[in-house]
Amino acid sequence: MDDRERQLEIEGAQRRRVGQLAIAAGVLYLIGQLLILVLISSKEPQTGLLQGLAPALHGAKAAAIDPRVVDERYLDKHAVLNIIAWIVAAAGLALMVWPLRYLRDAEVARGGKASSIMRVVITFAPPTTAVAAVVLAVSDSIGAHKLVTHAVQNTAAYNAATGGAFRGIFDILYLLGYLALAVAFVLIALRAMRAGLLTKPLGYLGIVGGVLFIIPIVPLPLIQFLFLLGFGMLLLEIGGMVRPPAWAAGDAIPWVNQRQQQRAGARAGGAGRRRDAQPATLAPAPTPPPAPSPAASKKRKRRRRA
Repeated sequence: MDDRERQLEIEGAQRRRVGQLAIAAGVLYLIGQLLILVLISSKEPQTGLLQGLAPALHGAKAAAIDPRVVDERYLDKHAVLNIIAWIVAAAGLALMVWPLRYLRDAEVARGGKASSIMRVVITFAPPTTAVAAVVLAVSDSIGAHKLVTHAVQNTAAYNAATGGAFRGIFDILYLLGYLALAVAFVLIALRAMRAGLLTKPLGYLGIVGGVLFIIPIVPLPLIQFLFLLGFGMLLLEIGGMVRPPAWAAGDAIPWVNQRQQQRAGARAGGAGRRRDAQPATLAPAPTPPPAPSPAASKKRKRRRRA
């Protein structure tokens, strides 16, 4: 058994499990972010600019009660729901390891460039981001509870409750994890699309989804969800999704849209049939020479007699 056959055997043994994990990752990440947006962020009170500047406008260096305490009171009341929502989203993040690594290994086996850095990024970025997200959610809840139960709720108390080196470290890990995850999405989707492992629409979804990790234009991770869902359905071949030929061949084969190719072939065949069906144009029959008149015939006879 050569390396290609061995790789195809490994992919076949893992395909069903990875497809299910890809769908689960997309669903969990979307549900977690949806809970955070709908049940927490949409109802959270916001500290306006004038509220923040109120102490200075009244000639005070700092407010007796920091305006941001209102937000912390709201978070303290919804601490359990906030932590649960982030745990669900973090579970989706952690599960992204398997589909990304599976797709990366398949692309490398078909002639792609093997990179140890990318393998490390895929292995550690999703779980690191997931752990950092949960730790920050718990830290936010603990800090909010400390602040609202503290006798003094001024700016210094707010900074002490919501700051600290511990939280700063996990803030950095969270941001770096999201950045690494975005890079992994973009590069893996792009290379897999070039190798023919992903259809072009699915590959573009992965690229855009990676960009949206850094620039969250859309409030919900719908693009990332659609990419993971589509990839899982492609591996499982459900919902009308069919794996491109590169998966079975073990080589890089550029993907071709079969429907468009069939339509183009049908149009070409129809045009050919129409040309064949046209009747052949018959050449016009030759015009017979005019018959000689009787007068001309008599004149010729007279000339002969003469």
